[in-house]
Amino acid sequence: MFNSFWAFLGIIIVVSIVADAVVKVVKSSRSGAGSNSSSHKALIARIDDLEADVTDLEQDLEDARERIVVLEKIVTDGKYNLGKEIDDLASGAD
Repeated sequence: MFNSFWAFLGIIIVVSIVADAVVKVVKSSRSGAGSNSSSHKALIARIDDLEADVTDLEQDLEDARERIVVLEKIVTDGKYNLGKEIDDLASGAD
């Protein structure tokens, strides 16, 4: 009789612990599903914003490259004489 009491008490304790764990898992999965989907939507929105930023930066880079090409053509052009231009500016001649 004494052993069966302790066995019964042990079974009750184990069942209580398992039931508590199941309840916690179910609660966390329900609350996690809502926040998970909202965080997922926030991440997708952030990714979209970053992709738009990358597109803008790529366009800015392409514009800068085109400007550099134009400046290189001007500077390497045989008719361009930087020294003459500076002297003309210093003397006030146009």
